[in-house]
Amino acid sequence: MHRIRITILIAALAGSLLAFGCHKKPSDGPALTSGRVPATPPTPVVIAIVERTTLENTIPITGSLAALQDVQLSAKAEGRVVAVNAREGDYVHKGEVLVAQDVTDLQANVAQAQAGIQSALAKVSQAISNEQIQVTGAREGVQQAQAQVAGAKQNLLKLQRGARPQEVLQGQNSLLSAKASRDNALITLNRDKSLFQQGAIAKAELDTAQTSYDVSVAQYKNAQQALSLTVEGSRREDVASAQDQLSQQETVLQNAIANVRLVSVRRDDILAAQAAVAQAKATLAFNEQQLANAYIRSPFDGLVATRSVEPGQIASPGTPLMQVVNVKTVYYEPTISETDYTDVHTGTPVQVNIDAYPGRTFNGTVAAVFPAANTSDRGFTLRVNVPNPNNVLRPGMFARGSLVSKIAKDVTVVPTSALVTTTSGNGLELNTSSNDPINGGLQEPSQHVVVVSEAGTAEIRPVRTGITNMSSTQIVSGVTAGEKIVVIGQSGLQSGDKVVITNQNLTGSSRNTTSRTTPTG
Repeated sequence: MHRIRITILIAALAGSLLAFGCHKKPSDGPALTSGRVPATPPTPVVIAIVERTTLENTIPITGSLAALQDVQLSAKAEGRVVAVNAREGDYVHKGEVLVAQDVTDLQANVAQAQAGIQSALAKVSQAISNEQIQVTGAREGVQQAQAQVAGAKQNLLKLQRGARPQEVLQGQNSLLSAKASRDNALITLNRDKSLFQQGAIAKAELDTAQTSYDVSVAQYKNAQQALSLTVEGSRREDVASAQDQLSQQETVLQNAIANVRLVSVRRDDILAAQAAVAQAKATLAFNEQQLANAYIRSPFDGLVATRSVEPGQIASPGTPLMQVVNVKTVYYEPTISETDYTDVHTGTPVQVNIDAYPGRTFNGTVAAVFPAANTSDRGFTLRVNVPNPNNVLRPGMFARGSLVSKIAKDVTVVPTSALVTTTSGNGLELNTSSNDPINGGLQEPSQHVVVVSEAGTAEIRPVRTGITNMSSTQIVSGVTAGEKIVVIGQSGLQSGDKVVITNQNLTGSSRNTTSRTTPTG
C-alpha cells in the first residue's frame, strides 16, 4: 500500500512569485500616465495533476506500553522475611525462590501432621485386627452352639422315644440268663447241703455254694429291675430337664449369631479410623501448602521491576514484596475515539514510534479492541501486539502510533492542500445535505478545488470527498484524473481569473506535488 504525501516546492515558488512581481513591461508607465486602466495580471499558482492511486486513512493514537505478564508478588501468610534473593533489574526464572519467610513453626506443623497420619494409620490396623478377631470368635461360637443344640435335641429325642425293641429284648435275655444262673445255683446248693449232711463235703464248699446262690438271686433281681426300667421308659422329670437343656443351648446359639452381626459395628470402627486418616492427610497437605507459601517464587521468566521488602521485615498477607515483568510480552495500549471505533478491527496494522527510540518505527497489529469505552474520555482501549527484538521495549514507555483505518484502492486523489472550504463569498451554495454516504450522513461545509483550464483560466469546481489524511484526499466526484488543480495560490481566485503556472516542468509521476511512499510493515 502506498501513502500519498505532499512535497511542496516552497523555495521555488517563492522565487517565481518574487520574479514575477518585480517584472514590469515598458508600456506600463505610459499606460498609467495616459489614464487607461491596465489589464489585471495573471495570478501565479502551483499546480498538481489529479491521479488515481491507493489511499490510506490513518488515525493518530497515543498510549503506553504494558506487559501481559506483569505481576506484583505478595505474601500469603504472615511471617518474618529471612531472605530476598533478587534486586531490581535481575533476570529471574520461573519457579525461582525470590523471597523466603521464616518456616520454623510451619515445619513443626508439618511434622505434627505427619505424626497424626501415622497414629491414624495405627488405629486403622487395630480396628481391622479387632474385626478379624471378632469375626473368627463369633463364627466359632456359632458352630459350638449349633453342636450343643444338636446334642441336646438328640438327648431329648432319646428320652421322648424310650427304650428300643432291641434294648427290651436284650433286657429279657439278661433276665432269663440271670434266672437260669439262679436256678442252677439253687440246684448246686441243695446238692451240697445233702452231701454235707452225709459228711461227704466240707463246710466251706457248702458256704461257697450258698454264696453263689445269693449272688445269682441278686443278679436275677437286678435283671428284673433293668427290664422293668427299659420297658417303662424315661421319667417326666428327665424329659423336662432335657427340654430345659435344649432351650438353654438354643439361647446360646442366638447369642452367638448376634455376635456375628456385631461385626458390622467393627466395620464402622474401621471406616471411622480410615476417615481419621483422610483428615490427617488433609491437615498435612494444608500445612505443607502453608510451608510452600512461605517461599514466594517467580511465576514466569522475567525481570525484577521493583523490590519492596528487605530481610527482617514482617510480611502480612497481601503485603507487596516484588514486581516481576516478562518484557517478551510487551504490547502497546493506545485509545481511540468512539467515532473511530467501527473502523478498527483485529488485524488492523499499526505503526508505533517510541520516544525513547527516535526515528525508529515498530510495526504491530491490533490484537484486541476492548468492548467497553472508558468512562473518563469515552475512548476505547486497544491491545496492539508489537514485536520486541532484543527486548528493547519496556512497560511504561510512552508511544505514538498511526492506525490504518481505511484503504481505498484505485481512487481519484488530490493533495489535501488543494481543497478550499466554500463560503457564500465564493458564489457557490453551501452543501447542507445530511445524506453524504462518504461522511456517514454528517453535515459538513462544501469544498471546492480550482481547476486550471487549457486556456490558463481558473475554474472553481465543487467536489465531494472521501477518506483523507494529512497529505491527500479522495475525490468522489468533481474532478477526474489528469486535470490540473491549484495547490498553492488558489485563495481568492474566481472562475475565469487568469493564472500562470510556476511549476510547468513536471514530468512523469512528478508532474504534481504528490508522491507515493511505501510505509514499513
